Amino acid sequence: MNSQSPLRLGDILVQKGLISEEKLKKALNHQKTYGGRLGNILIDFGWIEESVIKEVSQLIPQKLKLGEMLVNQGILTEAQLSLALEYQRKSGGLLGDIILSLGLVEAHTLFRVIASQQGIGRIGSQFAIYSSKIPEEIAREYKAIVVHTSLNQVVVAVEKVLTKDQINSLESMLGYNVEQVLATHTELESLWRQAYSSELMDISTKKLAIDSPGQSAQTVLTKRQTLGLVIIVIVVIIGMFLDIFKTFLTINIIIQIAYFVVSVLKFLMIFRGTRPTSQIRFSDEELAAIDERDLPVYTILVPMYKESSVIRKLVENLERLDYPKVKLDIRLLIEEDDVEAQELLNSMDLPYYYTSIVVPHSKPKTKPKACNYGLIHARGKYVVIYDAEDRPEPDQLKKVHLAFNRSPDSCCCIQAKLNYFNSEQNLLTRWFTQEYSMWFDLLLPGLMQLDIPIPLGGTSNHFKTEILKKLNAWDPYNVTEDADLGIRLYGEGFTTGIVDSRTWEEANSRVGNWIRQRSRWIKGYMLTWFVHMRFPFRLWRQIGTRGMIGLQVIVLATPLLPLINPFLWTLILLWYLTHNHMIPMMFPGPIYYIAAVELIIGNFLFVFSNVAGVYRVIGELHAKSDYALSFRIIKYALLTPLYWMLMSVAAYKAAWQLIFKPFYWEKTVHGLAENVTENIFSGSNDNIDASAQIKRM
Repeated sequence: MNSQSPLRLGDILVQKGLISEEKLKKALNHQKTYGGRLGNILIDFGWIEESVIKEVSQLIPQKLKLGEMLVNQGILTEAQLSLALEYQRKSGGLLGDIILSLGLVEAHTLFRVIASQQGIGRIGSQFAIYSSKIPEEIAREYKAIVVHTSLNQVVVAVEKVLTKDQINSLESMLGYNVEQVLATHTELESLWRQAYSSELMDISTKKLAIDSPGQSAQTVLTKRQTLGLVIIVIVVIIGMFLDIFKTFLTINIIIQIAYFVVSVLKFLMIFRGTRPTSQIRFSDEELAAIDERDLPVYTILVPMYKESSVIRKLVENLERLDYPKVKLDIRLLIEEDDVEAQELLNSMDLPYYYTSIVVPHSKPKTKPKACNYGLIHARGKYVVIYDAEDRPEPDQLKKVHLAFNRSPDSCCCIQAKLNYFNSEQNLLTRWFTQEYSMWFDLLLPGLMQLDIPIPLGGTSNHFKTEILKKLNAWDPYNVTEDADLGIRLYGEGFTTGIVDSRTWEEANSRVGNWIRQRSRWIKGYMLTWFVHMRFPFRLWRQIGTRGMIGLQVIVLATPLLPLINPFLWTLILLWYLTHNHMIPMMFPGPIYYIAAVELIIGNFLFVFSNVAGVYRVIGELHAKSDYALSFRIIKYALLTPLYWMLMSVAAYKAAWQLIFKPFYWEKTVHGLAENVTENIFSGSNDNIDASAQIKRM
């Protein structure tokens, strides 16, 4: 026990007749309500002198180890302590965190003992926020919040004991003596929201726009960009009045040449992604050789909205992660008006390394804003985003740790590959699977090989937390914040790697839901392009010619091609229906051959790329390529043009929303997947089996 153990100190004072039992009882009740050390409370009440407290304190035994204190007080058994110590020898970490992660003791009980051991008080049951506030930036650095004031001191809730210099700094700042009381992570999160609500929301929604206004989508179009678009429209209108045929001919020639160049470059990028070195890979032996004591704390952000139906499955999937649970900082981000999810999480007995964070209502109401809010107090060296329906492969965090160690210091992000666990649910999910297989297993690895800006996926991107915070994290006004952040990272000189690890998601299986999701993605790509092209020559100098070309091929072409396609399809349809002599005149000389190559060879290559992506995924998951297995989904690639038509519908919806509702986040409904008993990817990974045993060690 230590000099500030409430029971021992009080007992001695009563036994020596220095205080009555009635006064001791009142002091203990005050301590329970407001927190703090018993000795300080007695001094504040004027019932005893400070010198007497110091004299009596010398009669109390010296501080014991935490484990011994817990066993002596009957809170832990010897067997439980041995279990925790064995865990510590294997994985490292603080003993208190290990005890909590194993669920051996309730947090409030353990923290009471730790506070006693450290010679500070525990936060009271009726803590509140007072007018004496520490500036937010310093409070965040010290992890300290004022919770009570008295005549000559302030009580400050802390995550860990402050240093003498920190206490002196706070006392000088506040003009009071400072007493520390220990608080749990959950208690501190509640205090942060009470004390610094406006400051936290400013960080989440305004910091990027204030620090780097040129990189924020809060302003969709600058005056210069608006003027440029108006001039282009005026020129086209004037041209149509002067000579409508030549105007359409010129536009068509520009489209055909641009389409041809984009198609060739994109296919070359995909081809580079076929190389074995295009992804960061690790053997089973390398993973087994990891010393878990060297693994850092890892923060997992899970933003969700109206997704109560998948929360229990989410927890199961996160529990499968092969990573020391004591080193996990899982932050479930729930919107303020999502009462159902809040009630569900409150009813669940989640381990201590989970923190449910309620994101206050504010505009814009987007996923990146929620992620920014959750990132502010993230404890991990690395941070990753998972969506509520995600099923990351169990060894993903360890692979990313090795990937960062293998990569140069300039590598700030490691992107895991995404694919779908319900690939064969219906025709739409098969198309979606083909597209994702090409994008994450061929195109993005190709971009990494070519050192071109990588538009990140919306989930399973892993970051160095410190660098991410310095870059002001995600743009809350961009509805495709992942792609935007990938470009910003590249522009700041940081690189992104692709690791050979997958996260399984739920493919959209309903057309309306798919169009809502895809239109948001396309709108986000439009926003991203307009933001980064505000000063094109400055951007060119910053990211170089290769980066500039990559930006146009990936970010601009993604929304532009679906917008153009209906016009090209219309020309083909009119030719076969009417044989109008004006249509061939739209393709003079070499333009005819370019268009023919695009129509026949280009479309074939795009379909073939999707096929190759699926074939590669199956080859990796099943150790060798399986033609019969591949054909189960590849045969539907012949119907891909229908999928492209849906993309065009989504693109025009995105263009309309960009004008009238640029920051509107269309909700994608999850949990629609049927119980897939046989999947093209089944048998490749135990993480697809939802019945796998949950392990917390």
